[in-house]
This record gives sequence, structure tokens and C-alpha cells, in this order.
Amino acid sequence: MKLRFLFALFSASAGLFIGFQQAANAACMVPSYNQKRGIPPGFTEAQGFKGRFDFPASTSEPLPAFLSIDFTQDWRAYIQAVLDYSFEGNIAVDFDVADNNVRNWYHALWMHPGNSGREFLHGLTKERATDPEQLAEGVTKSFDTWAVGFYNALGATTFAKVWNDPCSPKIDDIYFPIGTTTFKLLFTTATATDIPYLAGAPEWEGDIGRAPNRIGKLHLYQIDIAVRDPRSLQTGWVFGTFVYQGSVPGTDPWKKLVPVGLSWGNDRFVPPPGQLRQNVLNETLEGKIYGWAGRKELGWGGRVNGPADNQISSCVSCHGSAQYPRSDDFGNLPRQPATPVDYQRRLLEYFRDIFAGGVFDGESRYFGTQTAVLARPLDYSLQLQVGIERMCATVTAREAPFNDGTVPVPPVCPTPPAVVAGGPEGLSTGPALADRDDTIDALLEPIR
Repeated sequence: MKLRFLFALFSASAGLFIGFQQAANAACMVPSYNQKRGIPPGFTEAQGFKGRFDFPASTSEPLPAFLSIDFTQDWRAYIQAVLDYSFEGNIAVDFDVADNNVRNWYHALWMHPGNSGREFLHGLTKERATDPEQLAEGVTKSFDTWAVGFYNALGATTFAKVWNDPCSPKIDDIYFPIGTTTFKLLFTTATATDIPYLAGAPEWEGDIGRAPNRIGKLHLYQIDIAVRDPRSLQTGWVFGTFVYQGSVPGTDPWKKLVPVGLSWGNDRFVPPPGQLRQNVLNETLEGKIYGWAGRKELGWGGRVNGPADNQISSCVSCHGSAQYPRSDDFGNLPRQPATPVDYQRRLLEYFRDIFAGGVFDGESRYFGTQTAVLARPLDYSLQLQVGIERMCATVTAREAPFNDGTVPVPPVCPTPPAVVAGGPEGLSTGPALADRDDTIDALLEPIR
């Protein structure tokens, strides 16, 4: 078996990660999936998700060839080339990226804690549920969304800097290199009976339910892509999204992903219903994934968004808010829709162009506190943001490896509330062990 680690060792029995510089501290271990749920009945540890966290400090990987395509002239060619690049070697191994023989891909660290953290089979994390009529006209049900994201080797070099110590991230001067490519698979609990365009969609099982029916079916319905592209002069990034459409001719479901649109800026001077210049949409999808009373548009004012996303925001604006701590004013999304009288204010305050490595909201607060701190930008990476938040929520919940004082509280996290005196066992006061995943989710809920 090929040896695939530079900075990490994987435990075959528990799927754990220990950084080389942390080898002396065996308590600092980061699981691949939520350990508190345990192994689903009928499965073995060997069948569990193993995250690839051996982030390289440097890489000889060449810049992606699609950077030669002018996305302002042929956005469809660009976005399709990014998807093809992301799929190479991954479809054949069912996105078990450690087995990809074409190029290296990596997962984000610290996405496992909480009930919405990484599930056992594929490392999917639970995202916001869709609203009634969000996915199709007349469908009033709400559906859960589960997703998993990947970074190429160029992007993983930044993860190597952040997570050199996997239990104490360094988040100063975060800046992803040119050519960084990331993509995310989004699955829904909806079926083709609920949403007809899901007919024939790729299907995964996930450990997403509660006993005794923990394993549930999920159907692919959206893929997001993002590229650190220097030709995007306002933001330094290009974002796009695809949606599955079962009506596309052919038998290969992976060729039935239709481009929704591409965006490289916020069109910050264009209030609705103005003509957008930095967002281009596939208008043939109107009436299929948007264009009815319950979902008039994909993103605010016609900006690019996926069908799973909140229409009061957009791909670029949401990711541009990535920082730690999150914006005290917005989180990652506006608190409520804007009325026409507020359009200019919304453009000024939220739909700003944040250049790569820039901060969205310079002064913020740790969640659950009134402590004002200077926020650090995370260069459009919401996965870095959520990973750090989940780690700090684990600190607050006094969950392993921060439960017995062996691993220090990371400097980026707020100091947890005082504990009852009485030695190491005092650190275990608070939520019962079985309830701590719910506690972590509750800590994160106000900032989602």
C-alpha cells in the first residue's frame, strides 16, 4: 500500500491523526468522524471515513490548465474544465481521495464534532436544511443537506500552515496560493419522488439518522467549485455551481451536472434589478431550479448561488465573509432580506468585494461572549472557519482532547467558563458525556 503521509500518522483502528510535532503529546488526536456516535450497527471500523489530513508544506503540482481559459469570455468552458479537473481520479474511487492516482486532494480538519459533524461513512457534514419550495415549485417539504469538500495540493499547503499543530491553529496571514481549487459535493434527503429532476442522481448512504434507522439514502444535487484565480481583480477568487438534472440525455449520472453560473465579484454597485457584470447565470434553468414565488432567484438580485443556498446572499459574498471570529454584524449572511429602500445600504455593508486575504469585519466577538477581538481573515475558506469554530466549541464543551487539561486551550479560542474546583475531574463538570455533541451544536447554532 502506498505511504501517504508527510505530517500525519493515521491509526488504522480509530482513524486518528497525530501531527509529527505533536507525537510526544498523544492526547492531541483529531478523529476523522464524530466518535460519539460510534460505529453504526452492521459496519466495522475499517468501513469508516478516513480523512486525508497529511497537508503538504509545499507541492510541485503545476497550476491547473483551466487557468488559461478566459472566464469572462467563455464561462461555461471554464467551469466545466474546473469540474473535469476535480473529477479526474475521484469518481473511480468514489471520492475516497487518498486512493486518487491522478492528483492529491485533501479534507478540512476539525469538521467532525457535533451531531452535524462528519458522519461515519463518507465524512459528510450537515448543512442548513432547505426551505419549503426552495428546490422545486409546489414542494412544501423541507429536506436535509449533507456535504463534503476537498482542496487540491496547492490549497492544502495553506492548511499545513494553519494546522501544523492540529490542536492549536495559526491563523495569521492566511492566503491561499494561485491555483488553489476546492469543490464540494452536496447531497439531499429528497428523492426523485419529491424532486423529479433528481431521477438517477448518484446516491450515497450516510450515517445521518437516529437508532434504529441510522443509515439513510442521500442523492447528489449540487456541486460547488472555487478557484484562486488572479484574473478576478475584485476578489481574487472565482466561484461556480452545478445542479443535477436527470433529464439530460445519457446514462452516466456524473455527466448530468448542469452549470448554474459563475461569479468573480459582488457587482457591488448594482442594486436589483440591475444588469450584473461579474455574475453570469444559465438562464435555461429558470423555471427548473428557480423562478417561482417561493424561489424567485438563486442569489440576491440574480447573483450566482446554488439551489441549496440562501437567496438573500450569494456564493462570493458568503465566502468573502470567512474570518475568525465570524462577523458580529452578519455572521456569514444578512440577518434578514433587504427591502428596496435598503438596497444601497446592503450593497455598502454586505456585498463588498473582499480581496483575497482581506478581512470582512475587522472587529468581532467570540460567539457566546461580549469580548471584542480583532478578527483574522481566512481568505474565503468557510471550511477553515467552521473547523476552528468546532474546535473552540469542543474546548467550551470540555470534550476530548481538551477535557482533562493535558492539551492547552488554543490561543485562538476564548477561555472556557470556570469549572468547579477539585482537580482534573472538575474539568468534566457540565454536560453529561452523552449530551456533549448537542452542546457543541448549540454553541454553533447562533452563528450559523
